[in-house]
Amino acid sequence: MGEPAWNHRYFDANGIEVHYVHHGSGPPLILLHGWPEFWLVWRKNILPLAEHFDVVVPELRGFGDTEKPGLPDPPSRLLDDFVEDLRGLADGLGFEKFGVVSHDVGAYVAQGFARKYPDRLTGLFFFNCPYPGIGRRWVEPDQVNEIWYQTFNQQPWAASLVGENPKTCVTYIRHFLDRWAYEPGFFDQDLDAWVENFMKPGNLQGGSTGTSPPTSPG
Repeated sequence: MGEPAWNHRYFDANGIEVHYVHHGSGPPLILLHGWPEFWLVWRKNILPLAEHFDVVVPELRGFGDTEKPGLPDPPSRLLDDFVEDLRGLADGLGFEKFGVVSHDVGAYVAQGFARKYPDRLTGLFFFNCPYPGIGRRWVEPDQVNEIWYQTFNQQPWAASLVGENPKTCVTYIRHFLDRWAYEPGFFDQDLDAWVENFMKPGNLQGGSTGTSPPTSPG
């Protein structure tokens, strides 16, 4: 069986162009990806869910083919921008109420949205993310060794180093896909698509900060 004909769409939400994939009909359900991801991480879920839901899979600002604006001033307002991106997309699609399934950065956005717009949600599921009350558990020795990349990605040279060429990008991205998957190699069939995505100008930097880089590798 060949690759499905994914329904790619674009919509201006909260002042940026958001790329998303849209399938199905029924109660609205939005799937939010994490890092190092983009819409394709949900590819095994989209069509089965679309048999029961109106499924929308956006790419967060800075990721994939969604626009990569500069950091807000102050940068701490970035979560607010993510939340308003989601609200703007939902409004544009006519989703008065909707469910959210979210991972990692997407789960951070989903929690922010739930706090600001609780009446807009019919359900909320999130995993692999910090949450209120996690406290020092986030930086316990066993845990902090798993999030080293968060400090690495903030270095001004990180995107240029990872994006030096496709081979360096493969080495970096494969580490996380293997490390966090059910079993090493689970994402091998998707690795080329991951590397192609992150080698696009701005995607390595944008996928770490939600913004465009001063200069783009690749």
